[in-house]
Amino acid sequence: MSGVKATIIQLKFNSVIQAFQEAGIPYDENNPSAVLVWHDTLNLIDYYKFLHPWQVVNRIPYIHLLCRKSSFARLIQHMKEYFPEEYSFVPKTYILPFEGKRLKKAIAKKNVRHIIKPDGGSLGVGITIIDPGNEYAPEDILAVGQEYIESHTIDDRKYDLRVYVLVASVSPLTVYVYRDGVARFCSSAQGANSVYSQITNVGLNKFNVGEKSMEEISKLISDIIPKMQITPEELWSRIDRVAVLTILSCYKYFEKGVNDFVKSIPYPRCFQILGFDILLDKDLMPHVLEVNYRPSLDYYRPPERRMKVSMIRDAIRIGCPLSQVQACISERSFGWDGENFSAFISQSQNLIDSINNEKKSAVKNSKFVRVYPSTDKIQETYNNILATVKSLPFALIPGFNV
Repeated sequence: MSGVKATIIQLKFNSVIQAFQEAGIPYDENNPSAVLVWHDTLNLIDYYKFLHPWQVVNRIPYIHLLCRKSSFARLIQHMKEYFPEEYSFVPKTYILPFEGKRLKKAIAKKNVRHIIKPDGGSLGVGITIIDPGNEYAPEDILAVGQEYIESHTIDDRKYDLRVYVLVASVSPLTVYVYRDGVARFCSSAQGANSVYSQITNVGLNKFNVGEKSMEEISKLISDIIPKMQITPEELWSRIDRVAVLTILSCYKYFEKGVNDFVKSIPYPRCFQILGFDILLDKDLMPHVLEVNYRPSLDYYRPPERRMKVSMIRDAIRIGCPLSQVQACISERSFGWDGENFSAFISQSQNLIDSINNEKKSAVKNSKFVRVYPSTDKIQETYNNILATVKSLPFALIPGFNV
């Protein structure tokens, strides 16, 4: 991918720098002729206002709605009204404090545990697990309460999966899933009745590793699949399905955001890597616990570093296959505005062909697999869901106005 240049803003992860180096992309903090703008920040800022008309950014407008626990819950609730069977992959969820009475009644009556998570929480902070029949006193803070899924275990320890999903384009929608990721294990065995036996966050469990190595709590997905009673193809097929359905639930917002802030010209001008936290139940069916807006790209072991650097590198190559565009900009970075640059690209068929060919090559030489659009029969289901999503009014989401 030689030729593309980048501006990196608020760099946080060394793995990002290593990925840029492997991709052969020079970068600095402010290069107006750079085609790619990369943000590492978690803050919801205006990523689009100062973009030049040729630039691509690694942030999709309104995608944070999938990444806040309360808004994600509302989106899934909305979809369950129309597709209850398809959207059964998220645990029964109550948005708090609005549905506090319903949650309190469920805790009193149902023979299942519930877990309370603050809307913007991380690292396991603020999480409460409530056993059946115990008292629950609702608090006046934005949070979610969910039925606690009894998970599949390996070596008597609970784990979940951090799966990397690349939304490479919104219009047209194009989604890829990386064929590896991180399996995050509890540091204590099931039944220990502690936070270290019930919450899988690596940042939390590393304090309980003791004499064990980090390898005990942070493994590659590819390393643990042989310990499951399922083929890799079947497991990834199940994960692909819930990833696509999750993305479709928010598509109406993505589409509006792109149209409002960062229209294609005709190539897409935004993409984003999402971190899906997926729990496998005892039948190895995936449940989406949450979606991470800026998944941690830190690493604890050499195999994890290699996987993450390769994933980021390949995501950049797929999301920004614009070597020839960069060459054009470098020759003439002045005098362009949105309208005349878009016209220039639209009339340059050779340039459009080079973009398409560069992207195909990037996908072919990566571990990303395109899951939307799909060539399988499930695409019929996706088409039906997307048509319904487009026809529905915007859902009422806590803290968000269209």
